[in-house]
Amino acid sequence: MSFYANDGSWNVTVVDGSTYTGSYAKDGSLNVIKSPGGVYVGAFHPCGAWYVTTTTGGATNRQAPDGSMYVTNLGMPHTNQGQPVTVVSGTLFGPPPTGFYYPFLFF
Repeated sequence: MSFYANDGSWNVTVVDGSTYTGSYAKDGSLNVIKSPGGVYVGAFHPCGAWYVTTTTGGATNRQAPDGSMYVTNLGMPHTNQGQPVTVVSGTLFGPPPTGFYYPFLFF
């Protein structure tokens, strides 16, 4: 596996931060951990993984107020929507909210 997914997004592995992992997983993807939010944490967790904050798109800066990087799973960016990522291991975005309608999933 490479750092980039087929669509050009970054491949990421979600880690729990309990042991030192460094920035990159053995498969070449980027190690990330979801930012707790609310307090400044900076770009890196003490385990070496990148702190990330998920976004559902829309206009955002590259960096969240807590120092983490905004990421999205909506595909390649059009205008400042966060860094597109493909999660190869772990859970970052979770399931869609109950009752939420994604019309583009039903063709």
